[in-house]
Amino acid sequence: MFKSKVLFIAIATASFLFSCSSEPEKSAANTPPHAMAQGAAQQASTNQKFEIVPNEKVCMVNDRFMGIKQIPIEVEGITYFGCCPDCVKKLQENLNGVRYSNDPVSGEKVDKASAVIIKNNEDGMVQYFGSEASANQFLKQ
Repeated sequence: MFKSKVLFIAIATASFLFSCSSEPEKSAANTPPHAMAQGAAQQASTNQKFEIVPNEKVCMVNDRFMGIKQIPIEVEGITYFGCCPDCVKKLQENLNGVRYSNDPVSGEKVDKASAVIIKNNEDGMVQYFGSEASANQFLKQ
């Protein structure tokens, strides 16, 4: 038991040091399959300032795309992602309702774990959408 706790702390610390010091990725190679499946015509009309990103590369506390896989935090069978031990605690305890956001298109409350996430390519900040349709509507603006 003690060894597993030490191992978890070592991995979490290494993830924190690596992820918090890294710059957000700007590579199109990280586009998830569901975003790549969009037709060419739709992609041509999409605003290039924003892109859909994989949930596991987002710190859901800082609402920032980190460019690498984050620490998975399972809460009641749902997996969230955070960049450091402090984020793990905040997500586990849902401090200040950190597990939820509002869809900027529909205004509905969204669980970040199941959201479609779009990052701003200029600053790496993210927004959460309740569905691909809502995310695509945002991208077409």
